[in-house]
Amino acid sequence: MKKIFTLIAMAVMTIGVNAQTLINYPTSKTGVTVSGTTVEGTVKIHTNVDAVACLVLKNGFLTEDKMNGNHILLEVEGGFKSGDVVTIAGAINNSDETKRGTANLFVSADGETATSLNIFTDFINGRLVADEPVEETFTLTADADKLYIGRDGNTGTNLTLIKVVRPGGEDPEPEPEPEPQPTSGIDYPTSENGITLSGTTAKGTVKIHENADAVACISLKNGYTTDNVMNGNHILLEIEGGFKTGDVVTVGGAINNSDETKRGTADLFVSEDGVSATSLKVFDDFINGRLVADDIVPQTYTLEADAAKLYIGRNGNTGTNLTIIKVTRGSSDNILNVRTSIVENGVVYNLAGQKVNAGFKGIAIKNGKKVVLK
Repeated sequence: MKKIFTLIAMAVMTIGVNAQTLINYPTSKTGVTVSGTTVEGTVKIHTNVDAVACLVLKNGFLTEDKMNGNHILLEVEGGFKSGDVVTIAGAINNSDETKRGTANLFVSADGETATSLNIFTDFINGRLVADEPVEETFTLTADADKLYIGRDGNTGTNLTLIKVVRPGGEDPEPEPEPEPQPTSGIDYPTSENGITLSGTTAKGTVKIHENADAVACISLKNGYTTDNVMNGNHILLEIEGGFKTGDVVTVGGAINNSDETKRGTADLFVSEDGVSATSLKVFDDFINGRLVADDIVPQTYTLEADAAKLYIGRNGNTGTNLTIIKVTRGSSDNILNVRTSIVENGVVYNLAGQKVNAGFKGIAIKNGKKVVLK
C-alpha cells in the first residue's frame, strides 16, 4: 500500500498542474488499437472474484527480433511528447505463484523493429491475491509518433489500466455545473433492494410482445385484503429513512389472459397499523401480453405525504405482473424538505434552506419550487 501511495505522489509531482489526459483506458478507448492475438476481455482479481475490463497480451510481440503484430498501439493527434507520463497496471491469472507478467513499452521507427522504452513488471496475480493492481509509471524522454505495448515473456498479462498524461497544457474550459439529478431509491428489476414479497405474491417472468419475450416480473397472485383487512398478499417497499413527500413512484406491468376484456390493477397503499390499508393510487394501465405486441406503459404517482413504508397489492380479480417498480427521489433531500416547508412567496432560499439575497446565482428554491437563477 505504501508503494502505491509513493507511486501516485511521484506521478502527481511529475505531471504538475493542468495536466491533460491523452489516453485513459478503460474509461475511454480513444487512441487504443489492439492488434494480432491481443484482445479485449476481462480478468478476475480480488482472489478471482471481481471481473475487471482488461486488454489481454496473449502472445509475445517479437518473432526472431521482428514485430509480429501482437501488440497494443497507442496514438494521439500530433503524437506523444517528451515528458508525457505513461501509467500501466494489470494482473495475471495463474495458479503458479512464481509466475510473473511483464509488458514492454516500445517504439518502432520502421514498423518492423522495436526499441524498448520500459518494461512494466509489477502485476498482481489475481488468482492468488486480493490486492489491487499496482500502477507503474514511465516518463517519455523523447517525442514519439506512436507508442506500442507488447507482452515480454511467457506469461499472459492483462492490462487493467493504460493512461498517458501530458503535464501542463492549457487550462480546460470550466465545465458547467451539472443539474442535480434524481436518485432512485428502489429500481426493480435492476435492483431488488428494498422490496419484500409477502403471501402468495412471487417473483417470476411474464411473456409480452404477443407472448414471445420473457420479462422478469413480480406477480400479484391474489388480492391484498380480506373483509377490508390486509391479508399479507402484497409487495412491501422500504428505504432507509422512509419515503418523503415528492418522491415519485413508477409502476408498469402486464397481464396474461386470453380474455381481452380482463384488466389488471395494482393498488399503492399505506398502512398505519399494519392491518388496515389506505389507498394512494390505483395503477391500471397494464398491457395484455397474451394478445398485443405493445410495450409496457409506466405510470407514475407523486407522494403527497411522508410514509415510513409503501405497499403494492392486487386490486381486482385478474393477476397482474409488475415489470417496473421504481421510487425516485428529487435531486437532494434538502430540495424535498424545502418543497414542503418553504412556501413564503417571493423569498428565495438556497438548497440548504437558507434565505439568500437578490444577487444569488445558481439553483435555488422560490415559492416552493426549484429554479435556476442567472
